[in-house]
Amino acid sequence: MLKRIVLACLAASLPALTAAADVPIRVIGVELPPLIMSTPYGSTGIIVDIVKTAFRRANVKVDIAVEPWARAYASVRDGEGDALIPTIRSPEREALFDFTEEPVFKSEMSFFRATRKPISWNGKLADVQNRRFVKLRAALFAPEFDAAVREGRIACEETNSFASAIRMIDADRVDLAAVPKLAGLQIIATEGLQGRVAALEPALYVQNFFLAFTRKNAASAQKQKIDTQLAAMWKDGSIAAIVEDYRKRNWLPPSSTEPARQ
Repeated sequence: MLKRIVLACLAASLPALTAAADVPIRVIGVELPPLIMSTPYGSTGIIVDIVKTAFRRANVKVDIAVEPWARAYASVRDGEGDALIPTIRSPEREALFDFTEEPVFKSEMSFFRATRKPISWNGKLADVQNRRFVKLRAALFAPEFDAAVREGRIACEETNSFASAIRMIDADRVDLAAVPKLAGLQIIATEGLQGRVAALEPALYVQNFFLAFTRKNAASAQKQKIDTQLAAMWKDGSIAAIVEDYRKRNWLPPSSTEPARQ
């Protein structure tokens, strides 16, 4: 009798367990062309394709949506979304999210300026510390820069998108915009700002971008599977192949090399 009851309970719970297993992990990203883009046909971009590939290889379903950064961050922090891309690790964020050990992308982080305004730059933050900056609201950029902003050594406005930051440069509202290099170049090309806004060379920093899982639900149970696949993809060249595929399709903006100006 007891055995029949146990079997009945297991049978009743099986559909619910199966349904839970079939629910995709909801990953939220910020609009960051050509890395993350929202289209009428769904989300795409270099990081989106890397994440989708890692999940597929791990046999875990995923759904990727694109939202403004502050909203996406809060949604995953509070457990409404399951994971966030791209994220930068910090002690504060380590307390809120479960980060993958492997990055999903390694991004050059650059300062952008109006070409009509020469700026002396040799790759050192001290060269531009007295300039007016703009960055993405509630976002990190590079360790040295973030610390200078936090401590008030750099005057920095915030805006809701990287495109807005680039437009603020063109409008002479600030001197420099802190923007991931590929994203900045893509925005310049898309908005017809070639010859008006350019990246300072060299980039300030190469930043690892991570996938971060919420601590408010069970989604992070999949983290180890995804980490294993990301490590394999860095090793077997899959990530480099995805980047090269975008390059061949001309989805990557042309690189620009700008010498230091005096």
